[in-house]
Amino acid sequence: MEYLSLGKILDSFGLDGTLKIYSTTTNGKMRYKTGATVFLFNPKNNERTECKVLNYRHNGLFDFVKLDKIQNKDDAISKKGCEIHVEKNQNDLQKGQYYFCDLVGCKILDNLGKNLGIVSEIEEFPAQLTLRVKRDKQEDFFVPFVKEFIKEVDITKKVIVINVIEGLL
Repeated sequence: MEYLSLGKILDSFGLDGTLKIYSTTTNGKMRYKTGATVFLFNPKNNERTECKVLNYRHNGLFDFVKLDKIQNKDDAISKKGCEIHVEKNQNDLQKGQYYFCDLVGCKILDNLGKNLGIVSEIEEFPAQLTLRVKRDKQEDFFVPFVKEFIKEVDITKKVIVINVIEGLL
Protein backbone atom coordinates (compact mmCIF):
# COMPACT_ATOMS: atom_id res chain seq x y z
CA MET A 1 0.00 0.00 0.00
CA GLU A 2 1.21 3.51 -0.85
CA TYR A 3 0.50 6.51 1.37
CA LEU A 4 0.29 10.26 0.88
CA SER A 5 1.41 12.73 3.52
CA LEU A 6 -1.17 15.38 4.49
CA GLY A 7 1.14 17.22 6.85
CA LYS A 8 3.43 17.18 9.85
CA ILE A 9 2.27 17.51 13.46
CA LEU A 10 3.73 20.62 15.05
CA ASP A 11 2.01 20.72 18.43
CA SER A 12 -1.15 20.36 20.44
CA PHE A 13 -3.89 22.95 20.08
CA GLY A 14 -6.05 23.14 23.18
CA LEU A 15 -6.56 20.73 26.02
CA ASP A 16 -8.64 18.12 24.16
CA GLY A 17 -5.72 16.82 22.06
CA THR A 18 -6.49 18.62 18.82
CA LEU A 19 -3.40 18.46 16.62
CA LYS A 20 -1.83 21.50 14.96
CA ILE A 21 -0.57 20.25 11.61
CA TYR A 22 1.58 22.00 9.02
CA SER A 23 -0.51 21.20 5.95
CA THR A 24 0.96 19.72 2.77
CA THR A 25 -2.38 18.89 1.17
CA THR A 26 -4.46 21.12 -1.05
CA ASN A 27 -7.64 19.27 -0.16
CA GLY A 28 -7.86 19.13 3.64
CA LYS A 29 -11.63 19.57 3.64
CA MET A 30 -12.07 16.28 1.77
CA ARG A 31 -9.21 14.42 3.49
CA TYR A 32 -10.32 15.29 7.03
CA LYS A 33 -14.06 14.69 6.72
CA THR A 34 -15.60 13.55 9.99
CA GLY A 35 -15.24 9.76 10.15
CA ALA A 36 -12.46 9.60 7.54
CA THR A 37 -9.58 7.21 8.14
CA VAL A 38 -6.09 8.69 8.45
CA PHE A 39 -2.85 7.28 9.78
CA LEU A 40 -0.45 8.68 12.35
CA PHE A 41 3.00 7.91 10.97
CA ASN A 42 6.05 8.02 13.22
CA PRO A 43 9.15 8.41 10.99
CA LYS A 44 11.47 7.42 13.86
CA ASN A 45 10.19 3.85 14.02
CA ASN A 46 8.09 3.64 10.81
CA GLU A 47 4.96 2.82 12.82
CA ARG A 48 1.60 3.71 11.33
CA THR A 49 -1.52 3.92 13.53
CA GLU A 50 -5.02 4.02 12.02
CA CYS A 51 -7.27 6.79 13.37
CA LYS A 52 -10.67 8.32 12.65
CA VAL A 53 -11.19 12.04 12.18
CA LEU A 54 -13.55 13.60 14.74
CA ASN A 55 -13.19 17.26 13.84
CA TYR A 56 -11.34 19.51 11.37
CA ARG A 57 -10.73 23.17 10.64
CA HIS A 58 -8.18 25.03 8.57
CA ASN A 59 -6.43 28.35 9.15
CA GLY A 60 -3.67 29.62 6.87
CA LEU A 61 -0.92 27.01 6.57
CA PHE A 62 -2.30 24.91 9.40
CA ASP A 63 -4.88 22.17 9.80
CA PHE A 64 -6.39 21.59 13.23
CA VAL A 65 -7.53 18.00 13.52
CA LYS A 66 -9.06 16.01 16.37
CA LEU A 67 -8.47 12.24 16.08
CA ASP A 68 -10.14 9.45 18.04
CA LYS A 69 -6.84 8.03 19.33
CA ILE A 70 -5.57 11.34 20.75
CA GLN A 71 -7.40 11.97 24.02
CA ASN A 72 -5.65 14.99 25.55
CA LYS A 73 -2.91 17.59 25.23
CA ASP A 74 -0.19 15.21 26.47
CA ASP A 75 -1.14 12.60 23.83
CA ALA A 76 -0.98 15.30 21.16
CA ILE A 77 2.39 16.63 22.34
CA SER A 78 3.81 13.10 22.23
CA LYS A 79 2.99 13.03 18.49
CA LYS A 80 5.10 16.10 17.59
CA GLY A 81 7.13 15.35 14.47
CA CYS A 82 4.79 12.59 13.32
CA GLU A 83 2.99 12.87 9.99
CA ILE A 84 -0.61 12.35 8.98
CA HIS A 85 -0.98 9.92 6.06
CA VAL A 86 -3.83 8.61 3.95
CA GLU A 87 -3.91 5.67 1.59
CA LYS A 88 -3.09 6.72 -1.96
CA ASN A 89 -6.10 6.10 -4.16
CA GLN A 90 -6.09 7.02 -7.86
CA ASN A 91 -9.93 6.98 -7.77
CA ASP A 92 -9.82 10.19 -5.68
CA LEU A 93 -8.51 12.04 -8.74
CA GLN A 94 -10.48 13.42 -11.65
CA LYS A 95 -9.16 13.27 -15.21
CA GLY A 96 -6.20 15.64 -15.56
CA GLN A 97 -5.43 15.67 -11.83
CA TYR A 98 -2.24 14.20 -10.39
CA TYR A 99 -0.63 13.67 -7.03
CA PHE A 100 2.39 15.91 -6.53
CA CYS A 101 4.47 12.87 -5.56
CA ASP A 102 3.69 11.28 -8.96
CA LEU A 103 4.85 14.37 -10.87
CA VAL A 104 8.15 14.65 -9.00
CA GLY A 105 10.78 12.62 -10.83
CA CYS A 106 9.09 12.83 -14.22
CA LYS A 107 11.27 13.58 -17.25
CA ILE A 108 10.41 16.81 -19.03
CA LEU A 109 10.50 16.50 -22.82
CA ASP A 110 9.89 19.14 -25.48
CA ASN A 111 7.56 18.55 -28.47
CA LEU A 112 10.44 16.90 -30.37
CA GLY A 113 11.27 14.47 -27.55
CA LYS A 114 14.40 16.26 -26.32
CA ASN A 115 15.05 15.65 -22.61
CA LEU A 116 15.04 19.01 -20.80
CA GLY A 117 15.37 17.82 -17.20
CA ILE A 118 13.56 16.20 -14.27
CA VAL A 119 10.74 17.60 -12.10
CA SER A 120 12.35 18.18 -8.70
CA GLU A 121 9.36 19.71 -6.92
CA ILE A 122 5.98 21.36 -7.31
CA GLU A 123 5.78 25.05 -6.40
CA GLU A 124 2.43 26.55 -5.40
CA PHE A 125 2.11 30.13 -6.59
CA PRO A 126 -1.09 32.19 -6.33
CA ALA A 127 -1.77 31.99 -10.07
CA GLN A 128 -1.10 28.26 -10.58
CA LEU A 129 0.97 25.24 -9.71
CA THR A 130 4.42 25.29 -11.27
CA LEU A 131 6.91 22.50 -11.95
CA ARG A 132 10.52 23.15 -10.91
CA VAL A 133 12.73 21.37 -13.43
CA LYS A 134 16.30 20.44 -12.52
CA ARG A 135 18.84 20.34 -15.35
CA ASP A 136 22.39 19.02 -15.53
CA LYS A 137 24.96 21.80 -15.06
CA GLN A 138 22.34 24.53 -15.66
CA GLU A 139 19.95 26.52 -13.52
CA ASP A 140 16.53 25.10 -12.77
CA PHE A 141 13.64 26.39 -14.85
CA PHE A 142 9.93 26.61 -14.10
CA VAL A 143 6.95 25.38 -16.11
CA PRO A 144 3.45 26.57 -15.19
CA PHE A 145 1.20 23.52 -14.85
CA VAL A 146 -1.43 24.83 -17.26
CA LYS A 147 -2.66 23.48 -20.61
CA GLU A 148 -0.78 26.13 -22.60
CA PHE A 149 2.51 24.55 -21.46
CA ILE A 150 1.63 20.96 -20.51
CA LYS A 151 0.89 18.89 -23.61
CA GLU A 152 0.98 15.37 -22.18
CA VAL A 153 1.42 13.70 -18.80
CA ASP A 154 2.18 9.99 -18.62
CA ILE A 155 2.59 9.02 -14.97
CA THR A 156 3.26 5.34 -15.74
CA LYS A 157 6.21 6.26 -18.00
CA LYS A 158 7.17 9.22 -15.73
CA VAL A 159 7.17 11.62 -18.71
CA ILE A 160 5.72 15.10 -19.20
CA VAL A 161 5.77 16.72 -22.64
CA ILE A 162 5.75 20.52 -22.63
CA ASN A 163 5.36 23.32 -25.13
CA VAL A 164 8.57 25.39 -25.00
CA ILE A 165 8.06 29.09 -25.64
CA GLU A 166 10.74 31.73 -26.05
CA GLY A 167 12.22 32.71 -22.69
CA LEU A 168 11.05 29.58 -20.84
CA LEU A 169 14.48 27.99 -20.70
